[in-house]
Amino acid sequence: MATARRERYRKQTREEAKAVALAQLSESGTAGISVNAIAKSMGMTGPALYRYFASRDELLTELITDAYRDLAEALARAVADAVPADRFRALALALRDWAKRQPDRYLLIYGTPVPGYHAPPETIEIAAGMMRTIVDACATVAGAGAGAGAGDASGGGGATMSGEQPLTELEAALARHLEGAGPWVAGEEPDGELKGRALRTWTRLHGVISLDVQGQFTGMGFDPSVLFEAEIDALVRGG
Repeated sequence: MATARRERYRKQTREEAKAVALAQLSESGTAGISVNAIAKSMGMTGPALYRYFASRDELLTELITDAYRDLAEALARAVADAVPADRFRALALALRDWAKRQPDRYLLIYGTPVPGYHAPPETIEIAAGMMRTIVDACATVAGAGAGAGAGDASGGGGATMSGEQPLTELEAALARHLEGAGPWVAGEEPDGELKGRALRTWTRLHGVISLDVQGQFTGMGFDPSVLFEAEIDALVRGG
């Protein structure tokens, strides 16, 4: 019983510390996260809180891992709840919705890297799982399953990204290049063409979202959600 109480208290203390750290993140960014300041706000001493987190980096790892898992679960739910034809759009909209609802957590994992901090293996594994979700969603649009042959990507104008538009020479070159890029995700390996679609989806969606979350569209007089929808449409069409 005593051991169970201690474990509950330890878990509660760690969760409270993470909540305070997220508040610091919102106010001052990653540079503002201080274990001593967190301890003070919780009525503890710094050394006492260090019994729950050995270092600031360990606390950051918890925050980053939690954010990655939360986003991965949100994307997985969005895809699972959609019919195959709508999975790509559902994934894209879920990604933007998550980022807009909690921009500080989004920028923690996709913003400026924290100086001197190195992501642990578990965050890389979670990110790989999200890429698997993106690849699968892209396959429903492309009409080309993971692992399909990449022979069509041998030159421009032959293969298609969506069954309608032929690959340009540069797109075909990217597909060939990605064939030798090594495994991205666990399980069946996508071909170069599907990898190219997933990579362009990932970079283009995050490009719009990152600029939006950071307020870079402020004063330009347009609704960023309209731009985002246009990017989704272009990606669906293979543009």
